[in-house]
Amino acid sequence: MSLSVRPLDICVTLFCISLSAFIYNSAGRTTYTTPQAYLLKNQVTHSRLLPVKAAHAFTYPTLAFLVSLNALENHRLDLGGGWVFGYGGLWGRITGLRPHPYLTKQPGSIRKKLQALFATRGYVEERHSLGDAWMLTMPSFLGFEGINPLTVYFCYNSEGILWSAVLEIHNTFGESHVHVLEVGQNEDSTPPPGYDYQWTFPRGFHVSPFNDRSGFYTVSVKKPTHPPSVSSDTEFSPPRPAVRVHLYTACDAEPDRKGQLKLTALLRPTRSTPLTTLSLLFSLVKAPLALFLSMPRILFMAWKLHYQKRLDVFIRPEPFPASEGLHPGSVRAGGVKWLDEGVLESFARQRVVRFLRQRVQETGIEVVLIAADPSIPRPTISPDRSASLQLTISYLSTKVFTTLLLCPSAEHALLLGSDTERTFGVSSRELFLTLFSTPNSAGQPTWLQSVRSRGVPRSIPLSIPTCHFLDEESWLNTMLHGLFIHTIHFLDSLEKLVFSIARARIVEGQEPWKQWDRAALVLHDGAHSLGGSMIGSVVRD
Repeated sequence: MSLSVRPLDICVTLFCISLSAFIYNSAGRTTYTTPQAYLLKNQVTHSRLLPVKAAHAFTYPTLAFLVSLNALENHRLDLGGGWVFGYGGLWGRITGLRPHPYLTKQPGSIRKKLQALFATRGYVEERHSLGDAWMLTMPSFLGFEGINPLTVYFCYNSEGILWSAVLEIHNTFGESHVHVLEVGQNEDSTPPPGYDYQWTFPRGFHVSPFNDRSGFYTVSVKKPTHPPSVSSDTEFSPPRPAVRVHLYTACDAEPDRKGQLKLTALLRPTRSTPLTTLSLLFSLVKAPLALFLSMPRILFMAWKLHYQKRLDVFIRPEPFPASEGLHPGSVRAGGVKWLDEGVLESFARQRVVRFLRQRVQETGIEVVLIAADPSIPRPTISPDRSASLQLTISYLSTKVFTTLLLCPSAEHALLLGSDTERTFGVSSRELFLTLFSTPNSAGQPTWLQSVRSRGVPRSIPLSIPTCHFLDEESWLNTMLHGLFIHTIHFLDSLEKLVFSIARARIVEGQEPWKQWDRAALVLHDGAHSLGGSMIGSVVRD
């Protein structure tokens, strides 16, 4: 029996031997590349300890992404050609992330916004560079972007060293606030077991309608197991970063120190898997409503706390500007996103600015308008000739312009907006009154002035001029200003009616429709209380 060897047999044999040799020789040199995106199944727990009568706790699951910011914005994480998951848009995909909901309103990528945030907060050294970051957040689902109560950025410098955790907090009004927690700076001495870092700092953002802004946060952070951009022979376990927040009251005797533990919140991953098309689709099929339920949960718990636990509502205050958190030795915090300007605010602002452009020519006073919202331009309105005096008007909200158009005089506007509601401040009260003064004239107040004065109680004995500094002698101006004033008064009455129908209770003294009553107290007593208690919450029996 003879054996014949065909050329094909030789080729197959050589190929198999070569392939085996290649696999054997390259096995020892294989570099393990860790995933740059993970799908996290989280367990979120909230507990209220104070007031004792309103004690409450609940736990719920959430679905979140932990993604490398560099990989995300380079579209290396897109799944299914961007249809299953993609970056940059809202529609035409099952899940997605885009820059618009995050950080400031300025255009640009999330990374550019984060870098700009660091620059404005004074982080300009090389050790504060942004090499990459893990971003922990919830994506959009079928074009729906739910509220992201907390987004966390674990920021690494160019050497791959974690140097900060940035907490971006969102409330249901569309506002957001940022805390930059720098590793090794202002940390508590010993973090609790299971956590790597801990910071304590004053609270300053309105999140829950059942708490005021007093007190202190103690935030404990468990860092990811590894940087987002790493290639090594070591295979890391899937990261499970956790965040624990404790809210303490202000100490009765020393308000600058934390007092009793009031609230706790814990975000803890129970499962972490690489983000792939299969893992994402499987999770969505298993829990299709997971990304829809954040807002319904918030509303349900708010109903329970208000109507069953009898907690009163604190009216939303205007966010603090970021500059107020930049004093040495503090966690650098501040607002990054404000409510958009409404139609009425825009109308009032245009009227005021037009008036100022003319008025500065008459008085020679230069005016600088400084908004707390960094996305709003800060114009300087100057006379043609050299200005000898300057007035700075700093405001937390564009409501300053509606206040100027609604109040019957500049003195009333100062009393209500600056002294009472504290939505704006001025560098000189004298210059403010000079700029917005109305020449005294005999006769009865105009119809518009009579309408403006209806809500002002007699206990406020400030003189009311016959005409308003923003009013002009034209039927169109009278019609527009009259429509504006009546619209504001109607909306105020409607707000009061809605609260009455819903049987909703506002903390006594904070009712929006009682602003002139508060102003009267300020005028006569020099101060007023917005209600509340030392624990920052109010239970009504």
